[in-house]
Amino acid sequence: MLDDIDGPEQTTLVRTLIVLAIAIPVLIEVVTFGSLVSHSLLGSGGDGATATATTPTAEMEGAGVGDEILTETAAVERIDRATVVTGDDGWRFLLTVSVSNPTDRPYELRLSAVQTRDSATVPGSATTGTVPAGGNGTVTGAWVLPKGHQPDAVGATAVTRSDTGTRTTNYTVDLGSIQVSNG
Repeated sequence: MLDDIDGPEQTTLVRTLIVLAIAIPVLIEVVTFGSLVSHSLLGSGGDGATATATTPTAEMEGAGVGDEILTETAAVERIDRATVVTGDDGWRFLLTVSVSNPTDRPYELRLSAVQTRDSATVPGSATTGTVPAGGNGTVTGAWVLPKGHQPDAVGATAVTRSDTGTRTTNYTVDLGSIQVSNG
């Protein structure tokens, strides 16, 4: 290629290629260094925490403490407490849901199996018992999850009683980030 060009054009072309061969890697290094410095000094929008197996790296979609879990029902089912406590035999997940029944019919909330983020299913059951019309109730479920697993969803069943019979509706409640603490 350079044999076809003689004289000053060849010298200019060689110099241009040498400058590009040096400038491109230097430019890449400068951009990389600048990015590292800006993330170290200015932060990357995070809180600086290091992600571990017990701390989610991002806010999970789903219900958390204070959230209503079954908006489809006339009753109000709200998470009062949700914790995971680590232990040698597994991680203990406790979930407390308060129920307010503003209807004129008895109501019951049942909690069942928990699905973990690692796709394990942990059986269990807990119930409010019958919450009378206009009354309030509470249900607390406890599940022992495999070590390192966090809850992702819980089964819930709404039981509504009327003069014509009992209606049972099953739901899967997605859970958000649950605080993990050492036992």
